[in-house]
Amino acid sequence: MSQKLSRITPPSEIFEESAKSSMAEKVLLILETIAQSEFPLTLETISTSTHLAKPTAFRLLNTLVTQGFIERDPNGRRFQPSAKLRILGINILSVDSIRSQRVAVMKRLVEEIGETCNFNILDGNKVMYLDRVETSAPIRLHVDLGMRVPLHCTASGKLFLSGMTELQVRRSLGNEPFEIYTDKTILSYKKLFPELEKIRQDGYALDESAFLEGFIGIAVPVMNSKQKTFATITAHGPAPRMQEKSIEFYIGPLQQAARDIQNSLSETST
Repeated sequence: MSQKLSRITPPSEIFEESAKSSMAEKVLLILETIAQSEFPLTLETISTSTHLAKPTAFRLLNTLVTQGFIERDPNGRRFQPSAKLRILGINILSVDSIRSQRVAVMKRLVEEIGETCNFNILDGNKVMYLDRVETSAPIRLHVDLGMRVPLHCTASGKLFLSGMTELQVRRSLGNEPFEIYTDKTILSYKKLFPELEKIRQDGYALDESAFLEGFIGIAVPVMNSKQKTFATITAHGPAPRMQEKSIEFYIGPLQQAARDIQNSLSETST
């Protein structure tokens, strides 16, 4: 009985597949480098960080800009994540298998502290509410998922700002005075920077009616593998009700929920 010989892959096809794989790895390496940076990167920095020759890095960067995954900063000399790349990250965080674990943690948190809780991420120069579990208490604040709120006067926003350099904060907020929402809104860098330093020391951020009159928000960080804040867990509710309890009553459960979410993300990625 004759047997069919298996097809032998020609060397040219092996080389082509190897080249495609190598190019894909280089593109992913560049995306990872840019996505993990806290500020826009120059071509030279990207070339050095990825160990790619400048001409290769420049060619791939231009391709990524053309495809809309990264963009140049206003000066045109540095590269940063685009809205398209941020949306891609948001969609990954919204995958059912990942989101279900996160929401389960938040439900336990709401039962423990009795206030509405949100999972928030940084989206450009705004905070976006990605997930939300509401309290059953009769008085509560309604916030739509996907809603974007300012950085300078919300607990989550100030927490994100506290992880930035002074230059990054100024780039994110722009010129002062900042937009006013209540008579407790911080309007200047002179008052904001000391508060950001306090947040770094305390490990949590507080909003006492600076964004919405009569409501308090408390936020703690959710850290990534490099111990950088990539999201926040926030509890908020009417000031009179939340002031009946101490800050410590909320901080412990919030921090435990943040650790549980971090662990669930680590387990999902392995």
